[in-house]
Amino acid sequence: MTRKLSLDSLTLTDTAPPVAIRAAAEAGFDACSLWIIPPPLFPSPLLTPALERECAAIIADTGIEVIALEVFDLHSLAGVEDARPLLEMGARLGGKAALAINYSNADRGEAAEILAAFAEAAAGFGLATNLEPVAGGKSQTLAEAADLIRRSGADVGICLDPHHLLRAGGSVADLAAIDPALIRYVQLCDGPVPQPADIAMTEAVCERLYPGDGDFPLTAFLKAAPRNVPLGIECPSLGRAQTGMSALDQANEAMAKMKQVLAAV
Repeated sequence: MTRKLSLDSLTLTDTAPPVAIRAAAEAGFDACSLWIIPPPLFPSPLLTPALERECAAIIADTGIEVIALEVFDLHSLAGVEDARPLLEMGARLGGKAALAINYSNADRGEAAEILAAFAEAAAGFGLATNLEPVAGGKSQTLAEAADLIRRSGADVGICLDPHHLLRAGGSVADLAAIDPALIRYVQLCDGPVPQPADIAMTEAVCERLYPGDGDFPLTAFLKAAPRNVPLGIECPSLGRAQTGMSALDQANEAMAKMKQVLAAV
């Protein structure tokens, strides 16, 4: 089976959706993710209704798939209602799955209820839901994510990111402790091990290393992760952007790095 490769939104940091979609397509990616839920981590990537028609035209022109719609924090049931028209917009653009995180909700019962409501809302537009455990959040580890999904009772998968796995104190061995069918999306990035203290607050969203440029055990990670799910690259780098690299140059570089790591596996 040929694995679908996705250029995930955060990789291009502060890039508008039309530019990011075209860059992903021209660099040879099968898919991309779109940031639809405010607030975005950077100003430009948010897909607004004003951009929908232009993005739809580019998607139709290039044939690229929109594989993930980012990203809903499980903060409130009211937030789920606010997200409905945005999920509908993402679905019109061909989105396949909506991504949720539990960054702010320490009440696991409430978070499970919100996750169930979000998954139901997404399903109403034909969207699957994936939950990404995030280091520093309230559901950080694979075990915590799996437990929250169980509590919700909803059909929700896991988005597996080596940055969050390792920075939350986990290891590749943790993958064996959960049902592999839960893992429905895998991301790639790299970083130094151990994590230098001076990057702890910024690495996740500002400056990750490309696959193969750091110390993460990516070969073991990819061998342990399911191979029949999409593989995205999420490697934000304000440094690359600030040198004047175009979105396409960054997308081409990201694709080359992914291919090198996959060839090693």
